[in-house]
Amino acid sequence: MLWLFCGLIVAGLAGYAVFTSHWIRYVFAHVGGLGVIGLMACWAGAIAKKKGHSYWKAFSLGFALPIVLGIISTAAVSVMGGHGCGGIVSLLIAAVVVLFYSLARKRGSKRKIGTALIG
Repeated sequence: MLWLFCGLIVAGLAGYAVFTSHWIRYVFAHVGGLGVIGLMACWAGAIAKKKGHSYWKAFSLGFALPIVLGIISTAAVSVMGGHGCGGIVSLLIAAVVVLFYSLARKRGSKRKIGTALIG
C-alpha cells in the first residue's frame, strides 16, 4: 500500500506540473493529497500495530476520517457562500490520528493473574 500512495503523490505532482488547465491541476492536486493522507494513515497503522492495536482499524480511521471531515468542511463553507478546499482540514485530522496513536498506551496482555485465561 505504501507504493500505491507514493504513486498517487508522484502522479499528483507530475500532473499538476505538466498541465496548465485549472481544472486538471485541481484534480491532480487532490490525487496527490489522497496519497499524502494514505501515507499518514499507513503511518498511524504502523504505530498502532507496534503498540498492539489493530493496524486496519488505525489505517481506516486515519484514511476515512480525514476525507469525510474534509468534505464536510468544504460543504459547510460552500453553504455559507464561500469556496475553498478541505485539504487543510484533512491534513490536520490525519496528523491528529497519527498523534493519537503515537500517544496511545501499549495494549496490555489479556492474561489475568490467578486464572487459566491466557490470550
